[in-house]
Amino acid sequence: MFERTMREAGDAMETAEARIARAREALAGVQRRVGTTRDRWEAPTLPLTPLLDQVLPQGLRRGQVIAVAGSTSLMLALAAAASEAGSWTAAVGMPALGVVAAARRGVDLARLALVPHPGAQAAATAGACVDGMDVVLLGPRLALSEADRRRLASRARERGTVILAEGAWAGAHTTLTAVGSRWHGLGAGDGRLRGRELTVRVEERRGGTARLVTLPIEGTALGAAAAGVRAPARRGAAAPAASLRALGGAA
Repeated sequence: MFERTMREAGDAMETAEARIARAREALAGVQRRVGTTRDRWEAPTLPLTPLLDQVLPQGLRRGQVIAVAGSTSLMLALAAAASEAGSWTAAVGMPALGVVAAARRGVDLARLALVPHPGAQAAATAGACVDGMDVVLLGPRLALSEADRRRLASRARERGTVILAEGAWAGAHTTLTAVGSRWHGLGAGDGRLRGRELTVRVEERRGGTARLVTLPIEGTALGAAAAGVRAPARRGAAAPAASLRALGGAA
């Protein structure tokens, strides 16, 4: 009985390792086909929607971890301009993320990889995405220990990848917290909703006083602004034929 249990555990481990190996090979294959490179020094910052300059005055800097609490829309908006300019994006552990919403924010679905349910392989899957992508979005309920998070942050620095983590992240370079939102457009019982403003608290790891920033998040919002950003993409970057790429994981 003990031997059979150990055998089954070994088989399960091999299967998980094989899945991770296939995911890494898939990412490498995409890069080879489209001719992209991951030279971190090619551009120290990724393109950012101008409306978000007040949130991240230093820009979307490679190798940083940005924690975002309370707004998936803000996470997508942060990634949108880079995606439009040719960067690759992955969303790990975010099963409720809608591709329609992502497209509305300006994320290019041709360069978006989805891993909604990485399960117990969350750390390895996130690591594979950090190795092969420019921007990686991480969901709030991933099975990541503090040691896993430190390793991912270190890996992001080495690879020049931006991590956008939903929820708290100890040691994040910047923490953005949605503290309020307000719809506008309705009159005294008439009219229609035309837009929404989001108030965000910005806290920097290097210290200083936290500040509040109010920006549009719907209507004339960030997605539309991101669509107008056309920063130069990396040399040879091009979209593959598939419009969306989803990578499976353990349930």
